Amino acid sequence: MSTSTTAFTENIQGYDIHTYYDNKNPEQTQFGKDLHEAVRTEFAELAAKGDIVLLKWVERAIGPHPITMFTTELHTPEAFARVVPFYQLHHGELSVLIHPISGKGDLLDHTKHALWLGEKQPLLYHLLK
Repeated sequence: MSTSTTAFTENIQGYDIHTYYDNKNPEQTQFGKDLHEAVRTEFAELAAKGDIVLLKWVERAIGPHPITMFTTELHTPEAFARVVPFYQLHHGELSVLIHPISGKGDLLDHTKHALWLGEKQPLLYHLLK
């Protein structure tokens, strides 16, 4: 796969990666924090270019997401090609939702167009438009 392209196919604007952890489980929470830091460290050069944005750690369930999580935004095909394989090999027991930002609606992006690593979480679909 070439990472020399500058745009995603099908007018996809980017991807979100939601990494879920159970904040009532200390080991899982620590693993999530370690993964969050590993992504920050491993992809610092992509972050400096704006190709990836690692959002803050979220200590509560928010939106359609049933449990606590953190989000990573991917803005380029190069970021997708580098970050997704990292998650595949390093997510451990955590559930990870990878979905496009397609312009076709949040519901489709979080369901039909979504990829999952680990156990699929039951999203609160009624909160998606």
